[in-house]
Amino acid sequence: SVIATDKTATLTEGKIKVTKVLTGENKELVYKMAFLCNEAFVENLKLPKKEWRVRGRPTDKAILSFALESNLSFNNQDWPRIDELPFDNQRKFLATLHKSNKDNLLFVSGAPEVLLSMSKLDVKERKEWENKLKNITGKGYRCIAFAKKNTKKPEIDESLFKDLHFVALLGLSDPIRKDVNNAIRACRRAGMRPIIVTGDHKLTAKAVAKQLDFKIKNENILEGRELDRLSDQEFDKILDKIQIYARVEPKHKMRIIEAWQRKGEVVAMTGDGINDAPALKKADIGIALGSGTEVAKETSDLILLNNSFSIILAAIEEGRAMIDNIRKVITYLLSSSFTEIILIGTSLILGWPLPIIAVQILWVNLVEDGPMALTLAFETKERGLMEQKPQKQKDSLLTVPMKTLIFVIGIITDLLLLGLFVWLIKHSGYELNHIRTIIFAGLTINSLFYIFACKSLRKNIWQINLLDNKLLILAWGFGILMLLLSVYWAPFQSLLKTEPLNLFDWQLVIGLGILNTLLIEAAKWWFIARKYVN
Repeated sequence: SVIATDKTATLTEGKIKVTKVLTGENKELVYKMAFLCNEAFVENLKLPKKEWRVRGRPTDKAILSFALESNLSFNNQDWPRIDELPFDNQRKFLATLHKSNKDNLLFVSGAPEVLLSMSKLDVKERKEWENKLKNITGKGYRCIAFAKKNTKKPEIDESLFKDLHFVALLGLSDPIRKDVNNAIRACRRAGMRPIIVTGDHKLTAKAVAKQLDFKIKNENILEGRELDRLSDQEFDKILDKIQIYARVEPKHKMRIIEAWQRKGEVVAMTGDGINDAPALKKADIGIALGSGTEVAKETSDLILLNNSFSIILAAIEEGRAMIDNIRKVITYLLSSSFTEIILIGTSLILGWPLPIIAVQILWVNLVEDGPMALTLAFETKERGLMEQKPQKQKDSLLTVPMKTLIFVIGIITDLLLLGLFVWLIKHSGYELNHIRTIIFAGLTINSLFYIFACKSLRKNIWQINLLDNKLLILAWGFGILMLLLSVYWAPFQSLLKTEPLNLFDWQLVIGLGILNTLLIEAAKWWFIARKYVN
């Protein structure tokens, strides 16, 4: 299984803040550009500054808050905006055009490498900025660049994005969540592979990944533009070694998902934007962020209300616990049904009297087995649940341990009950109804004992807490009470065609139940515990 997660969305605290400013200009200009060239906004600008509320995407809000923290007085009318080009994942920048006293001013904000490629710099200047960018991203900072240009044009067009004047680099910090390191380790122990898919610079993603104990080399990082140059066949060859995808666009998420699905893996993908909706739908498990768009939430299978990666692990653990308990219920019910089928079928084939009648079978299935089977759905999570390997989509709900238990329990119980039935007919001198009452009681006792063996499909009863499920204990007590009533209370005797059992009879059925349980646990230890318990 593969979990593809956004570095900034699920691994960090979401407390994005500008903490580094690298510029060769007056810092006042940087503050103004951060305020004006921004898609975030102050909701109540006319109120006192301490009451301002900033709205927008997290990164935009952080940059605008950086501007507002200065002592400058901001007014949108100083340099009124006359045109704008919204941020786009493909362009990786946004631009605003402002009216000034002389020429109009074009402000551009976006990915540093994009703005550097559009700026007019000599070799030395370009090298200096590239070194600054490498240094700041290598420390794990997200990086946003600003550039500007004077123009006579009244609106923005493509020709303006040449020969820009590069102004500044802003380094944004976003601390890693305290619980993420443990969550990543738990993810790997559970047999799942976390990969980072981010729009950030590759050095930023690499620095963060190292803090999370990713063993990263250059060959483990792939940028979106590099992915565009690869065919599906070429991508499949290197897929296993890529741990970080940097500077990705929503279309790249689709290719990553499809590549892993071609390998038969179950893929979970996180996303928050409108453009992420196709990838969230394509993934086996689409996970939208609580801070994301409504479109992303509608398309996804899960929504992370607090955006934390550790919640994904908690959801997986709960899912595994639910599947585990469903399998316990199935194993318990099928084992009992298999026993009854073989018991009745063998008697019919050999021409023997029926060892148990229809109403007694219904009683065992509905009154005795039913309530106890339901309580298995409320079993607590077993230790080591997250150390199990993930299952493939095509894996059967009936696992090897389940089949082993069902087969062994059915055969052992059949042989013991059939043997007891034959012995009673030939040697006991009891009437048929009395013998059937013993077999009925023996089948019920087996169910009452076997329920505890189904509390774990990977451990023996002496390795688990038999009393931690209070509902099961109540259902077990109810089962004993109903068994006694069915044997000794006249209305139920009439309904079930039963007769009172004596002390010897109870010794037979309880001894049979104990022997059956010992054989079951021996088979469980030999066939299951040795192979499936860590």
